[in-house]
Amino acid sequence: MTRTEGSEPVYCSEEIRVDSAPALLAEGWEQRTVSDPARVSEMEELYISLGFETITAMLDPESFGSACTTCAETACTTYVALFTRKTVGVEVTRR
Repeated sequence: MTRTEGSEPVYCSEEIRVDSAPALLAEGWEQRTVSDPARVSEMEELYISLGFETITAMLDPESFGSACTTCAETACTTYVALFTRKTVGVEVTRR
């Protein structure tokens, strides 16, 4: 993709919306990433080791914003969004 002067690149993740996000955000969750389940599983382990709770939300084609087109309908229907929040009462010690 060629970038023209004055234009900004569009990244799919900036236009992704997850319909359940407002409710999750109200409960203190923060969206971290959207990826295939295998990669999200690895990230979940990392966040848990850092003292976070994790939750995932399945996506469907309507979950994707205007930057995503047919690829969202074909390739991304198995993707999940990863949300985290700090575990209450758990102190993480860094080495």
